[in-house]
Amino acid sequence: MMKNKKKLFFLSLVQFILLLSLLGSIMYFKQTAKPFKIESMSIDPVEPLFGHYAQLSYEFDHITDKAWKGKSRPKENQTVFIVLKKGSNELYKFDYATDTRPKHSKYIKAEIRYIYNYKEDGSVELVIKHNLEQFYIPEKQMDKFNQPNQHYIVTLLQKNDRTIVKSLKTLK
Repeated sequence: MMKNKKKLFFLSLVQFILLLSLLGSIMYFKQTAKPFKIESMSIDPVEPLFGHYAQLSYEFDHITDKAWKGKSRPKENQTVFIVLKKGSNELYKFDYATDTRPKHSKYIKAEIRYIYNYKEDGSVELVIKHNLEQFYIPEKQMDKFNQPNQHYIVTLLQKNDRTIVKSLKTLK
């Protein structure tokens, strides 16, 4: 009986330590990540099945191969880096996409979802998948954000290859 209690106590302690390390990791990221801002547009702000999330669209969601500066040809499911440059009014704008991690630029780690070869000018369209397309909006603020084609200033937090949406602000 005593052995079972010791095992139960040990397993509970391990779970507690894992929970604390997970919370510590999240808090450390939020405290040490560098913020920067980009512009976005809403697609369909409310999806009833998913709750109150703003569905965000960025200028780098669909790019052509002319914006590709990778060492190899782009392929579906390939990891890519969306490189951003600082524009006017402190907003970062899409610069180019590449398959190598930039050393001295802001970037978003993403993946090529699809490649389409049907452009009239002979260029190829790359559809980019990233984790920045949804942001939870509290119910009290939904009227402010629930407008079709609403433009936002999105504050992102980035550390290494991890980038998350911190906040949204509507453009007037």
